Amino acid sequence: MITMAYSPFAPVAPPEHVLGVVRHAPATGEPASVDPWPAVTLHTAANPDQSFHEIWTSTRPVRTGRYKNLVYGHDGETLFCAADLPDADRFRDDVRETYLALVELARDLGYHLFRVWNHVAGINADNADGLERYRDFCQGRAEALEDATKDWITDLPAASGVGALGGGVVVYCLASRTRRPVHFENPRQVPAYRYPRQYGPRSPSFARASLVPGTTGPADGLLYVSGTASVVGHETAFPGDLKRQCRTTVENLDHLLKHVGEQTNTSIGLGDFRFAKVYVRHDADAPFVAEEFRRTFGDNTALQVLSVDICRSDLLVEVEGVVEMA
Repeated sequence: MITMAYSPFAPVAPPEHVLGVVRHAPATGEPASVDPWPAVTLHTAANPDQSFHEIWTSTRPVRTGRYKNLVYGHDGETLFCAADLPDADRFRDDVRETYLALVELARDLGYHLFRVWNHVAGINADNADGLERYRDFCQGRAEALEDATKDWITDLPAASGVGALGGGVVVYCLASRTRRPVHFENPRQVPAYRYPRQYGPRSPSFARASLVPGTTGPADGLLYVSGTASVVGHETAFPGDLKRQCRTTVENLDHLLKHVGEQTNTSIGLGDFRFAKVYVRHDADAPFVAEEFRRTFGDNTALQVLSVDICRSDLLVEVEGVVEMA
């Protein structure tokens, strides 16, 4: 069994039970490491008050190691791995190699990817060829997943792709061994992998949510919800209007949860989020957005707000999280 916590402090659990740690920091930190546990640092906090540790722990003993540019920890049931790529004029090749390594590692250890987080510094800026850095990133990711997985679209995990305040690219992920994840789309949105070419040479490669069943099936499992924003169909809704984008994002989340509930014969709603991260483009908007989503999720949700850019320049807010199935 794995657990996750948001904490201002480093883990207090014994190192042999820590799968991985993500440090959300106000500056670029040390490279990814495995001592005393797999860890990676993200420059995602606009100020020290936004800093926290995202800590994944296990009740089982954890084995750690390195594979190519990845650091990882696994307990026989869940795999955590992470990589940080230095800043560069172009990301495509390095991202492709990193994702190929990620898929190879998961496959060699017998795991199935269900959740990936991607942070791209300067995500809306252009690379050396005049291509937006996020679109550059998406090329490398799609090429790797297409090459590595026969039925690559049906195997796409939940994911987020947002900015960072410094550094290059950080990727971290979770994978499951015996509990095969089930991936979902949102009927209110075009699947990201089918976006028209106006969004770049290769579409983003992820599912809207991934369910890891529990011991008795979906009813006691965890649903990992991808980064969700004010996108209806494939178009941004209400560009420049923060309040309406927040409202549309909530509507998208609600629609997704109802769809998953119908497909799994469960009853889940916005109050079942146990963890959520909210990404806000403008730091000045963070207090308003935090209050909006605190009301949306309720007091039982551990909520963190980070001031970083979103994958589209006309998006102002994005939300992701983990839902406890009921």
